[in-house]
Amino acid sequence: MLPPQLFFVLLAASGVQAAPNFVVENAGPLLENASYHTRAATVTMSLSPHTSLVGDPVILNASPTAHPFVLSYRSSHVWDIIITGVPKLDFEVVALYSLTIYAKDNYGATASQTIFVQIEDVNEPPVFIGSLTQKNQVTEIYITEDTAYGTIIYRAAAEDPEGAVLEYSISPESSGFTIDSTGAISTARDLDFESGMRSFSLIIKVVDPGGLFATGNLKIFLVNVNDKDPILACSLFNIENGVLRVTFTNSTLHHKVNITLDEEIPVGKMIAMCQATDEDNLGGLTFGLDTVDDYFAVDKEKGTVVMTNHLDVEKTGFASALSFSIKACDGDQRCTVIPVATYIRGINDNSPFCDQYLIRYIGKEEIAKDTVVAKLSCHDLDIPPDTIHYAPSSGPVGSGQLFEQVPDTKNFIQVTKDLDYENPEVVAAGHMYEMMISVFDDLHPSHTVTVTILVEIAPENDFSPKFQALHYVFSVPETSEAFYKVGQVTAIDEDHPPDCLTYKIIKGHSQAVQMFWIHPFSGVIELTTQPDYESVRQYNLTVEAVDCDRDHPRTAVATVTVDIEDENDEAPVCTPYLYTAIIPDNVIAGTNVNGLKLNCHDRDSQDFEMRFEMASGNENLHFQLDPTRGSNTPKLVVKNPFHFESGTELQLQYHLVVHVIDDNLQYGKAVKPKTGTAVIDINVMRTSTPIPPTSSEQRKGLTIVYTAINTYKSSDWYVPFIFTLMAVFFVGLVSWMCFLLWRYGNIKTKSQRMTKEVSKSKFKGMKYVVGDRSQREKNVITETRNKNLEVLTETTAYETVFDGEATDPVSGNMYAYNSRTGARKWKTLEHQEESFGSIYFVSESSPLEESKHLKIPLQQ
Repeated sequence: MLPPQLFFVLLAASGVQAAPNFVVENAGPLLENASYHTRAATVTMSLSPHTSLVGDPVILNASPTAHPFVLSYRSSHVWDIIITGVPKLDFEVVALYSLTIYAKDNYGATASQTIFVQIEDVNEPPVFIGSLTQKNQVTEIYITEDTAYGTIIYRAAAEDPEGAVLEYSISPESSGFTIDSTGAISTARDLDFESGMRSFSLIIKVVDPGGLFATGNLKIFLVNVNDKDPILACSLFNIENGVLRVTFTNSTLHHKVNITLDEEIPVGKMIAMCQATDEDNLGGLTFGLDTVDDYFAVDKEKGTVVMTNHLDVEKTGFASALSFSIKACDGDQRCTVIPVATYIRGINDNSPFCDQYLIRYIGKEEIAKDTVVAKLSCHDLDIPPDTIHYAPSSGPVGSGQLFEQVPDTKNFIQVTKDLDYENPEVVAAGHMYEMMISVFDDLHPSHTVTVTILVEIAPENDFSPKFQALHYVFSVPETSEAFYKVGQVTAIDEDHPPDCLTYKIIKGHSQAVQMFWIHPFSGVIELTTQPDYESVRQYNLTVEAVDCDRDHPRTAVATVTVDIEDENDEAPVCTPYLYTAIIPDNVIAGTNVNGLKLNCHDRDSQDFEMRFEMASGNENLHFQLDPTRGSNTPKLVVKNPFHFESGTELQLQYHLVVHVIDDNLQYGKAVKPKTGTAVIDINVMRTSTPIPPTSSEQRKGLTIVYTAINTYKSSDWYVPFIFTLMAVFFVGLVSWMCFLLWRYGNIKTKSQRMTKEVSKSKFKGMKYVVGDRSQREKNVITETRNKNLEVLTETTAYETVFDGEATDPVSGNMYAYNSRTGARKWKTLEHQEESFGSIYFVSESSPLEESKHLKIPLQQ
């Protein structure tokens, strides 16, 4: 250990003459807490004559390398070694520094000297480690309010530079926290966010044995936790006999609440109102209901308890005691509960009901006195059951009437005197008595039902019904539809009342759908659907008549034969119904198209009674059915060959619609013939490349008619838009022309001048008669001129071109035809007509009063 003073060791550079020399003055030992710029030593340089230093001396080497010393120039050849403060002097870290100073003169001579600087120890105050290091900074700590007593919440760490034992203290001492010798801070009491302080400001002090100390600021915040249950307060309603009474309770009482409710309380009726509070005040309080049934519900936000279902003590399995618990819970599901026991009280809410509401008593010929004609059996579902009362309501029942209640048994009705079927009073009453008994329960409130009693005196059923005929025969046309009246059966009954009979068909329906229906009272038989002669030609029905005796009815049966009359109601059906074929264009006349033969049948006609005709699609008569009548298997043959080379044939697809009519009768005439249909699609295949088509201007003697269908779509909005613009433009143009006429001339003056000129001459009329090629009719066009005119009229008539030839199947003669229009002519001697018709020139000058008709014929 070096003595606590500064000493110097001078090392001379060997082998160097007149080298610079260092002189060091002792500045004393340095305290480790020496301030910035404190002088550690003074260095003086001595030089030989005529020499000078190159630069200032420098600290060449140091141990340790990092040191807080620097050479500071004071005066000529004098430098001070001072402290820079970085790194800070610390006896506990470095107690001795070694500095080597180096200098060089202008002759290259060098010198160096090592200086040792001793650091003297000073007692320094302790310092905190960690978050308490900063003196002006407050360290914040957050702890929950439920932190247990004695829990360490923070450890203050400090150290003494000299390594001395430190002592910790905390202020204020009554803060509720303590600190031990290790710096551990713990709670010294129970904390409560709701009732006590919510934050604590503490000063932590650490002291060394020398009395030096350091302080740190610590602030502790309490964090509210959900450690308390909500408090629930409720107002529950008792409803008895419609009277409401309120019961108050809260969850702190910890007891069960009993309430009573009348049954049949309306759904939605409020039976409790609850409010909840929470000392933690964390919000999120909700209400709930613990129940085993679905009679009650609670509003989660408002806490109102309402009825959700009808309370009916008479319902099977209904428990008259219902229990539920109202609870209030916070966000962490800490709940408080109030149990409620509900007792359901029965009320008179049900009307009495009876086993029978219509009691009928039938007596044969006579009813003796005191005979019980009705026994009323009625009940009440209310719990407890109400007393049932019986009272006459209407009819001949009561004291002094024809019927009365049996004493002590009010639900029994008896006759007060004998009733005979032949008694005039009974006959006047129609052998029937009707009375009503009111059945009601308790009077507050009262519910009433009515039972009707019918007493009938009936004669004995001595005779059975009898049909006027045991067998009926009816005929029905096959085309008859539903509700067609087939016929009527009639039966009689000699018992009273006479002819009280009911009819029904008990047998004879041979199909799943019943073909016939009989009126139960009139016996009229009607069709329920259209019959089919081809399926069933005859029906044999069994009709039963039953009399009015309910106890022992008598019956009678009759048979009905219904013959179905055949009618022509079926259309012929052909196979195949749809057919498609492809044929070449060089097929010759008489060829059977792909061997096609229609096979047609009619369920209600003979095969030879069919007639065939082409309804549509047979353009230019290229196809024909052979034969057209008298057979059910005609063939489709080519009647006229195709001529595509001449350019007159353009159609390659033919959609033939064939009608098959069953009116080809051998004798007589068909009344209602039926028509069947077959469809044949023929595609003609070109065997050679067709020549390019020519325009109608290049082809002489040929008229081509183009047919187009103009359709308009709603999406083509621009079409009416364009027409509208054209109309507006036209109106503007006409308006502009009228404006010019009005501006530049007097129309009236010019009209009068023109009238005078015209009156000097006579009028002349000329009529033109032009022939129409297609219609062969004469249309007359009349034109009137105001002066002598020379008229030149030229008319051109095109000759019809016959581009095909065929042989007439009847006469065998040849004829020519036009494939487009279908025009025909017999083929005679070769005679070539001019392609163009004659041209007529008419020149005429005649007075205006006369008129000429110029007739210009058109050649064919």
